[in-house]
Amino acid sequence: MDYWQQLVFVGSITLPVFSLVFIGIWLKWRGKINDDFTVKSSYIVFNLALPVLMFAAIVRTDIAQIGNPRLITFAVLMALLSFSVLWFGSRAFIADKKNLGVFVQGCFRSNLGILGLAFCVTTFAEDGLAVGALLLAVITPLYNILSIYALTHAASEDSQLNWLVLLKGVITNPLIVAILLALPFAYWQIALPDVVMRSIDYLAAMTLPLALICIGGSLSFSALKQTQWLSWVAVIIKLLLMPAIVSILAYATGFRGVELGCLILMFASPTAAASFVMVRTIGGNHTLAANIIALTTLISLFSVSIAIYLLKVFALI
Repeated sequence: MDYWQQLVFVGSITLPVFSLVFIGIWLKWRGKINDDFTVKSSYIVFNLALPVLMFAAIVRTDIAQIGNPRLITFAVLMALLSFSVLWFGSRAFIADKKNLGVFVQGCFRSNLGILGLAFCVTTFAEDGLAVGALLLAVITPLYNILSIYALTHAASEDSQLNWLVLLKGVITNPLIVAILLALPFAYWQIALPDVVMRSIDYLAAMTLPLALICIGGSLSFSALKQTQWLSWVAVIIKLLLMPAIVSILAYATGFRGVELGCLILMFASPTAAASFVMVRTIGGNHTLAANIIALTTLISLFSVSIAIYLLKVFALI
């Protein structure tokens, strides 16, 4: 009976998330939504709804939890470590510069803002939202910087980054702005009027459903027909090796409960859909990028379910 209870628990977390992804796939198949819809909806999600969701999560959270230096330090170190190992290791067996940066980005960059946050919320409710928002705020700018570095330098060893433009992009990132605006309210425990919070909650509530439907609508099955071996290597690294390493190191460092679970779920999330846009903008093999996103998103239905099941069985969450 306990085995079935664990399966029901896992299903209650992953099925609501992926059901919305499959709804997006179905709507695209029926011709009800198209690329134009997903582009405009994604803009609303990443520039308005998701920042509002993070603002609401932080203003309702104890500042001591928001400012956990140990959690922040560990997450940053894991992001830097994964990128460094992948960047220097991949150069040894990937000769085509158009594939190098795309492969590295596809392996280390998680879909934190949508799927990662959704897993944290469905698993740990408000506590998961608070910790997930913190991890999202800290790692997202770092992901952007490392991705730009990888894609730019993969094409040419002599490429020079415009650090001023990069810094401006980080500072003006809507997620970062939302965090900075929310911190004073959380620190001094300033309560916003109910009518304001209710309006914020209405907007925040549409974030995850709309974003998950957009993910389903943007999956490229035509690209999957051109899948290369690098795509499958990226899947193994992104959904198996990286979560396993983060799990072991996080547990050994002393993380337990919500923090341990959110760390694992964030790093076990599939490749960020935004990585495809960055590849098209900066340059690289965009077909490979689409392959990695599609495969990791679909296969994560099983890999994340297994991860949550193991965490529950071993009483780690």
